[in-house]
Amino acid sequence: MKALVSTPWKSLGRRQVAELTLPGVAIGLLGGAIAGGLAAAGDLALHVALFAGVALGVPLALAGAGYEILLGQGRVALGMLTPVALYWALGFPVVRVFHAGLLELYAGPGVAVRYGWLDFVVYQLLLGVGFGLGYWWLHENFAPRWWFRIRQRNPVADHFVRVQLQYAADAEAEQERRRQRKGARRAKHR
Repeated sequence: MKALVSTPWKSLGRRQVAELTLPGVAIGLLGGAIAGGLAAAGDLALHVALFAGVALGVPLALAGAGYEILLGQGRVALGMLTPVALYWALGFPVVRVFHAGLLELYAGPGVAVRYGWLDFVVYQLLLGVGFGLGYWWLHENFAPRWWFRIRQRNPVADHFVRVQLQYAADAEAEQERRRQRKGARRAKHR
């Protein structure tokens, strides 16, 4: 698969790749922590709720790291919603089936999958896009802060920051052109 955007990915060391994946890992772990908290609030035993949180958080973190790697390689366009939604429309159900299987083994049948596997999988396919939207929102609001922090030692993070700054400058210039056109039209009609 050819990269959509040229990034300095090939120049990264293992540590730089690991630090670049941190936003996706953190979002995945946050998702697991939320699920564990909700499981505990739903009257599951504390040990089952903790297991549920970890068993979901770790695979979500790995999938989030995978998304970050695709982004860093330029295979996914920065800031675009559609690739994130598609990634999680497929990735989320896979993670949830794995999670449910582990939870069923740990806590017993009927804890994670109450109405049968087919219904469960279809429901997870529907939830995948919604999870992707939430992931995208969190990523767009927090990953750039991380990239800015590591940009001096990570050329891909520096590239992402420069792309976002250029986009902001272009958007501001376009907004100024619109203001000037609107002002010119007002002056013409006076």
